[in-house]
Amino acid sequence: MTATSPEDTPAALRTPLLPEQRRFLTRNLPDEHHWNQVALLKAPPELTAHHVQEAFRAVVNLHDGLRLCLSAGERGPLGVQGRPLDEMPVETFDLRDRGPAAAEEAITRECTRIQGSMRMHRSPLVRLAYFTLNDGERRVLLVVHHFVCDGLSFGIVLADLERACRDLLASRPPSLAPPSTPSADYARWLTGLAAKPELREQLPLWRDLGRPAQPVPVDRDKENTMATTDTVAARLSRAETARLMDEVLPGRRGLSMVDVFLTAAIPTLQGGGGRRGVRANLIGHGRRGLPDQPNVARTVGWLSTRYPVSVEVDTAESFAAQLRTVTGRLAGIPMDGAGYGLLAHLGDDATREALAAQGEPDITVNYLGKVGGGATARMLPRAPEDPGPDETETGLREHVHGIDVLLTDGELRVVWYYSTNQFDRATVEGYASELLDRVRGGLLR
Repeated sequence: MTATSPEDTPAALRTPLLPEQRRFLTRNLPDEHHWNQVALLKAPPELTAHHVQEAFRAVVNLHDGLRLCLSAGERGPLGVQGRPLDEMPVETFDLRDRGPAAAEEAITRECTRIQGSMRMHRSPLVRLAYFTLNDGERRVLLVVHHFVCDGLSFGIVLADLERACRDLLASRPPSLAPPSTPSADYARWLTGLAAKPELREQLPLWRDLGRPAQPVPVDRDKENTMATTDTVAARLSRAETARLMDEVLPGRRGLSMVDVFLTAAIPTLQGGGGRRGVRANLIGHGRRGLPDQPNVARTVGWLSTRYPVSVEVDTAESFAAQLRTVTGRLAGIPMDGAGYGLLAHLGDDATREALAAQGEPDITVNYLGKVGGGATARMLPRAPEDPGPDETETGLREHVHGIDVLLTDGELRVVWYYSTNQFDRATVEGYASELLDRVRGGLLR
């Protein structure tokens, strides 16, 4: 992998950055090179390091978004499109002389080092490692910087990697379906859309939707740092999850998981006693909602969207009434919220400044969908060892609370992110429990 710069890169390889990529750069994290999508996978003994190396090279060369990086010394709005790889570097580790505990410690140590080895101006922003363990065990580490790959895209990358490995094991060249729209072409299309005057007509709407709200309370008024990030998890039972997914949501036209959990979060965080509100960033996958949008179902990049919504409910009303208020507030949002990112990060200076002046919301609500389903039937399931932190531990967090909702093993799970500087663990455990109790009481009883 070699550094790229404007001097040695043809103009045709310069490409606009996507909205979320531009937003990420405005954070100016001290160690922004360490902000990854990561998977540590179990591999069968017959799958050699060379198989994995060739398979991942095929994946990186197929998806142009994986070869994007920054020009040396530049911070956008353009990136550099790296050339296809002649060879995919892979680090190999022979741990057959280590006992289980020592091998696990070595895996975590090396994975952590590798995760921190990215540099934003070196293409591709990916890393690959292969570990040989006792008893025929193998591990594959796959790291892709979040700058070039959102969560949905990472699922595409993992599926393509496995497909390519299967082909190579069968002595066939990798046969992968190409994306209908390359990431660079989509970024250029979005840039053209952002320049249309009619898009700016949404600005008053976003000023209203993102208007300030009462800050959420904290246990302690201290710095909200990355190094103090912790999580709490809570879940619905399989029976409760099945009822919510198979009966409640399909039975209420237009009702989404985000509607449900944003509604439950308002009184959970702000308490009762009348009208209460929060300002939240809602996260979308970014693959629908835009007029005449190209087919990006298999496009790999940071395509996801986020947009702020301030919403109030009357906590004296029933959960059903509160939910109607929230769904009504969200129902009028055009383009699945994607217009906000276009204006806030690709718009003219005045538009970007007007939206930036509103600041970041206190919370995020992100429905990730099904995660990890069917892993036992795959060639490359997740391994049990810890690959280390996937994000830098320096700098400040963006939000007071991050609420991720996902489906795993038939259960709906809430993962709640917070700072131990600001909250006692018991406080956040109480929030997570109350959040699910509100959903149970409002929709499942």
